[in-house]
Amino acid sequence: MIYEDFKNISIDPEIGVSQPGKETFLLAKHAQKLGSEKILDVGTGTGFIPIFLSKCKLECTGVDINPKAIECAKNNSKKNNTENKFIISDLFEKITEKYSLIIFNPPLGSSKSTSLNKQLEVIKSLIPRDNKTIRNISYRLIEKQRRSLISKFLDTSKLYLMKNGKILIHMFNSELDLLDDLSYEILENYENLNIVKINS
Repeated sequence: MIYEDFKNISIDPEIGVSQPGKETFLLAKHAQKLGSEKILDVGTGTGFIPIFLSKCKLECTGVDINPKAIECAKNNSKKNNTENKFIISDLFEKITEKYSLIIFNPPLGSSKSTSLNKQLEVIKSLIPRDNKTIRNISYRLIEKQRRSLISKFLDTSKLYLMKNGKILIHMFNSELDLLDDLSYEILENYENLNIVKINS
């Protein structure tokens, strides 16, 4: 699919890899506005955000726990003639550098079971991500796991942020209490969801 509003980048979806949705596009646009020198996209999926930011002359590395996603992102990067680094990593597990901006779009659906996670990824790749009903049902099913993942991300991310670095994260209204001890700003609010900028 070609995204005219995003430098005409072309993204081939793949079964088992979550497709870009509205939150992906909003995170990409806000990251472009921030114009950071060194960016990390956690949970990169198809590689949409790093590829778009590369087209904007910004350096962005993508990580994902799903090997299929990393393969898909590399193929999409090649297709768009961008030079992006993509790493298989569970959050920051394989990360050794610091970044001026870290982007995180927490998954809607995860499980402690690897085989169930693979099945969830296939289902998510086939269902439109912007379907509000499916999104809300998915969230109710995985709310505790998602909150736990966001907390883990927030606790660890400070080790990988440069001085005065920032985080862009996609969160439900009900998750904003996880930011109580942090300095943050809501950049965009829609349908009970937020694009949040956290300052280090």
